[in-house]
Amino acid sequence: MELKLNVYKGNEIEKIYTAESFRLMTGTCEEILEVVDIDKLLDGKLKDEEMGVEILKVVVKSFRLFCPLLQEVFVGLTEEEYHRTAIKEVANCVINVVQHTVSELFNIGGAE
Repeated sequence: MELKLNVYKGNEIEKIYTAESFRLMTGTCEEILEVVDIDKLLDGKLKDEEMGVEILKVVVKSFRLFCPLLQEVFVGLTEEEYHRTAIKEVANCVINVVQHTVSELFNIGGAE
């Protein structure tokens, strides 16, 4: 899976970070799981609107984790550069990283 993150200077792309593969460290996963109520999200009782609200709560609670998470994925990304990224692009990267990580968890014990 290729991930891409643009760093902007004004309206122009100044730098592009790409990552073909990545590994999230256990500490980062633990911090993310601390703000996610897995039981509530997976119990099947939430309506679409309620699910959206719960996901928004997770995003707000975990926003501080996005920069360190992306620094694990995009080697060399600085905090200053992170502050010059587009939120939509950050969100897409974070979603892809989380999906990839969940997939890896389901494949524990398989080939590396």
